Amino acid sequence: MSELAIIVRTDPVPDAAAELGIVGPITHASAPALREAVRGIIHADPSRPCPQLRLDLTCCTNVDVDGLLALAVSQQVARGHGGDLYLENVPPLIERQVRQHHFDSLLHDPSGRDLSVPRSDRLDA
Repeated sequence: MSELAIIVRTDPVPDAAAELGIVGPITHASAPALREAVRGIIHADPSRPCPQLRLDLTCCTNVDVDGLLALAVSQQVARGHGGDLYLENVPPLIERQVRQHHFDSLLHDPSGRDLSVPRSDRLDA
C-alpha cells in the first residue's frame, strides 16, 4: 500500500494562495486522501472565496492515471468555487506524464505561467 503525506502551509503566503506539499505517490490508493484534503481547504471558510491552491510536487514520487484524474477533478472543483489548483516544482518524469495525458492546465497558474520549472529557476520568482 502506498502512503501519501500532504503538508499544508499554515503561515500566510503573500498572494493568499494555499500551499500544499505532496510527499509520496499520488495513485489509486492515495487519491481519496488528496481529494479530501483539497475539499477541506475549499470548504474551510464558506464566507471567503476559494483560494488559489498550489501543490508543490518536489517530493512526489509517482503519479498514476487515477492520481492525474484526482488532480484534474480537484482543479475543476476549485475553479467551480472561484479558485484554482495548479502544480509547482514538478519532477521531470511526472511533468511528462501530466503532458502525455493532456492535463497541461495543471502546470499553469491563473496568469498562464508554466510552473513545471522549479520556482528558484524561474525568472519571475
